[in-house]
Amino acid sequence: MLSSIINTLTAPKETFQRICENYSPKEALAPLSIMMILAVVSSMILSDQIADLQWDQIQQSLNNNPNISEEQKQEILGSQYDRIYSNSGPTAVFIYISSAISWPVRILFWSLFSMLFSNLFLGSKNKLGAVFTVTSFSYLPSVIEYIVKTPIQYSTDNMMIFTGLGALGIGEQGSFINNFLSGLDIFAFWRVYLTAVGFTFLYNSKINDTLRALGILWISSLIFFSAIGAFFAGLGGA
Repeated sequence: MLSSIINTLTAPKETFQRICENYSPKEALAPLSIMMILAVVSSMILSDQIADLQWDQIQQSLNNNPNISEEQKQEILGSQYDRIYSNSGPTAVFIYISSAISWPVRILFWSLFSMLFSNLFLGSKNKLGAVFTVTSFSYLPSVIEYIVKTPIQYSTDNMMIFTGLGALGIGEQGSFINNFLSGLDIFAFWRVYLTAVGFTFLYNSKINDTLRALGILWISSLIFFSAIGAFFAGLGGA
């Protein structure tokens, strides 16, 4: 299993061919477990940085709300401070659990929509279990992302580390264009590419066809979620 995890990143074609020919949903447990463990470890290492980010977001939201008096703002900030900066207790446990659970949820949704999209446009049908297994391995670049980003975020005391077009700093934080460019990330593209490689075997299709189909789905979802993020950011600043 360890060889499959390593070879997914170094020799994806041969690895996905073996996975698709002899797939078992249980195989997805290994990459999922690694990502969930790293998510918890990263959250523990970056607990202070995460708290600072949450605190800044609360302050910005309150400062941008003219309907809240200064006295009310101070009361809210006073009640939230201990909760946010507590490295133990229910809040910390919630952060660790949510960071771990986010990976199977993200992979499940990407598996579901990529399966529906590919079933429609690639001319054959596949089961969610097979797609979920392939997608779980396709998300392994996130392991490298944790290894690269977490030390930088910790040493620079900055959570906003970009490995894509978000580094250009175009647009205000939370705006549509800023959200969209931040999503055009090298690790995100790597995940999409590996999924496309796996789908060449699941759907018996050429890499150009699977990459085109998944690329369209990725960009479409990125546009959608960037718009949603900008909408809620606008509400917070209203």
